[in-house]
Amino acid sequence: MISNTAVLVDGSVTGTLKYVTGYTGFNQEKEEEQEGYFFPFMLGGSGTTMTFKKNGMVSKEAIPWEKTNVFRVTQEDTFTVLVDDNEIVTFNFKKAKFEEVEGA
Repeated sequence: MISNTAVLVDGSVTGTLKYVTGYTGFNQEKEEEQEGYFFPFMLGGSGTTMTFKKNGMVSKEAIPWEKTNVFRVTQEDTFTVLVDDNEIVTFNFKKAKFEEVEGA
């Protein structure tokens, strides 16, 4: 899924994201969301609720807090994570390498 990744202080993700197919851990019901580039991450601390913003727009709001999470990403995406309405981090993937899809 990923290799040699790091998150810099400004939220930039570095390293390599590998194209994955058949990954049901992101969405078991939507087959079209079971392939792509996935970015797993763990949150420190704790909280009650989380809100995710993709490219500035709320994509999930006030969902139960979880330590381990996964985003399906492209190189142009930004993802902001809020815990209990406090912004924790905004990830961006401009510095990451996205492996080419095999057979493409």
